[in-house]
Amino acid sequence: MIIYTPLHEEEIFEEEENHEDFRWVSVDHATVKLKKTDEINGYEIVQMTSTNPADYLKKHLEPGSIYYL
Repeated sequence: MIIYTPLHEEEIFEEEENHEDFRWVSVDHATVKLKKTDEINGYEIVQMTSTNPADYLKKHLEPGSIYYL
């Protein structure tokens, strides 16, 4: 894929973060990106992806929600 733009690469693509702190899991047929938080000894939902539009209305899948494995 070629992107013709006057922007720098850093402005287009987000930086890779430490992969050890993040984990992708499937929850209720949606995929969520979790970030480990030591304060609550659990995970915080950072991002949710799904092909079902109804999944984006579910409160427990919102970014910022707490999730325990």
